[in-house]
Amino acid sequence: MEALKRWNVDGTILTLRRLDESDTERLLAFVRGLSVSARYFRFGQGDYDPELDGALRACRLDRAQGLHLVVVAPADAGETVVGSARYVIEDDRSSCEFAVVVADQWNHHGVGHQLMDALLDGAKGQGLRKMVGRVLASNLDMLQFARACGFEVSDSPEGPWLKVASLDLQSLA
Repeated sequence: MEALKRWNVDGTILTLRRLDESDTERLLAFVRGLSVSARYFRFGQGDYDPELDGALRACRLDRAQGLHLVVVAPADAGETVVGSARYVIEDDRSSCEFAVVVADQWNHHGVGHQLMDALLDGAKGQGLRKMVGRVLASNLDMLQFARACGFEVSDSPEGPWLKVASLDLQSLA
């Protein structure tokens, strides 16, 4: 599988690449290995346990639908997923919604920023004009991350429990 980027973090070579259908079991293991709070903030429920069908759908996201990336680290049995990010193109075909999640032990090691930079490049390359993310208002780390990546954060019309992070992709160099 072609690497989009490789870098060293504390002696571990991390690889950023597109998610592939062969990653289904690795993606399931990644989600199941997230802390309850990480699963809550990403999926809206701390006891979220993905089904095989859901993982297969995530792995089969084709370019016309969006982009799904993973960061993997070497493991005894090949690779283990340490971060996942995706955007799905909206019906208007000019905007997309993103989601990013990083394994707890890899937080604050640049994994999320590498994923977001690659998502932004992918969305701009597809001619998309806007990227948005729906973030729980209680997810202060994600809100801070979104702001650090240049997103504007506003209240959601759905209620005070939800924020919307948005970025005009045309404003990026």
